[in-house]
Amino acid sequence: MGSVELVGAVQAAEALRHAEEQLRAAEVAGVVALLALCDLHRVDESNLFEGAERWVRGGASGTPLIGEFVAGEVAALVGLSVGSAACRIAQALNLRHRHPRLWNAVLAGRVRVWQACSVAEECSAAGLDVAACGRVDGWCVTALEWQPWPRVRARIGEWIVRADPVAAAARAERAAESRGVEVGRIRDGHVEVWGRVDAADGLALDDALNQLAARLPEHQGDGVVGVERGWRRAKALGLLARHALGQDPLPGGTARPAELVIHLAATTCAGEAAVEPVTVEPVAVIDGWGAVLTSQLGSLLAGCRVTVRPVVVAGALPAGDGHQPTEALRFAVTERNPVDVFPYGTRSARRCDLDHTIPFDHTAAPGAGQTSAGNLGPLSRYTHRLKTHGGWQLTQPEPGVYLWTSPLGYRYLVTAQGTIRLRPPPTAQAA
Repeated sequence: MGSVELVGAVQAAEALRHAEEQLRAAEVAGVVALLALCDLHRVDESNLFEGAERWVRGGASGTPLIGEFVAGEVAALVGLSVGSAACRIAQALNLRHRHPRLWNAVLAGRVRVWQACSVAEECSAAGLDVAACGRVDGWCVTALEWQPWPRVRARIGEWIVRADPVAAAARAERAAESRGVEVGRIRDGHVEVWGRVDAADGLALDDALNQLAARLPEHQGDGVVGVERGWRRAKALGLLARHALGQDPLPGGTARPAELVIHLAATTCAGEAAVEPVTVEPVAVIDGWGAVLTSQLGSLLAGCRVTVRPVVVAGALPAGDGHQPTEALRFAVTERNPVDVFPYGTRSARRCDLDHTIPFDHTAAPGAGQTSAGNLGPLSRYTHRLKTHGGWQLTQPEPGVYLWTSPLGYRYLVTAQGTIRLRPPPTAQAA
């Protein structure tokens, strides 16, 4: 790319960045105006006749009373149903009064309005009080400033459980009463299946579907080539059902045990000479699934073989000369950097390749130690290609910290906590 083309490309990139900033500013202006309208709306309390407007709680606990007719005004102004307008008002009120740190981050343009409202909505749906919302608030606001929304969204459930374990246990008991599986009516030759099952049953069903789906031939004789995971799993569910009725045999193959990675954080660490037992936090996180109370692990893992694997600091493991890292090194690196280390990456590190930051030299003499924690990082195939063929430059200033430079000169610092966008390239600053 020539210098003229480079300057033009950077100017276009800066125009995109500016447009994004303006969009955020418009969203903030909208929610501020909405709340101002709620604040300024007054109810004529002298009207005592039946059907007159009254003060109502616009959001969850901790939010102020508002006039019930303000939802009608908002609905007509923005083209929503009254019910949708009331929901938008509730989200905004919940955000401002139950999540003050998120609210301030929204006003500063650091967090998108819809993301913050989504957090507030999930906390409200879980029945959290103001104090518990404050705890979720603190965890979320930090994450949202560093991480892309999918990473944050995946952890909201965990934070809600962690904010109030007692309330989480009560919700689990209520949820048990609503278990059930339903099969819908036939439509276009298919039915929909939905429901709620015990966590252990759900995990077992998921693994059984995956294993059966992998054994299916690509063509089932009905004109559909089953190359997609969803199609194969749907076929597998039917096989399971007919097998239970004594109709169809299951495809051959050796069943393998399912593997779950469960993260437990210890608040009291016991050494070999310790007298007191290890104390763990009340919340456990199942990789790729979400959070459960530690007290629920007994029923979840009943009959399972459990391996306890202490967290190993990646830098403490020796470097190797082979291209492939040891299992211990792979585990330590993916625990250190749990997602793709490309800027704002979201793909789980367990589904990525471990890339050598400095390309592996197959002609290097033994003892070079190229496969080390300080020269490895998880990358998806696409982001790996960006680094190898797409003009992106990558260094690892210290183990687990990645400095990227784009072909246009933009720089990003990526850590386990998230991404920091560094200053624009000189051509953008000059423009």
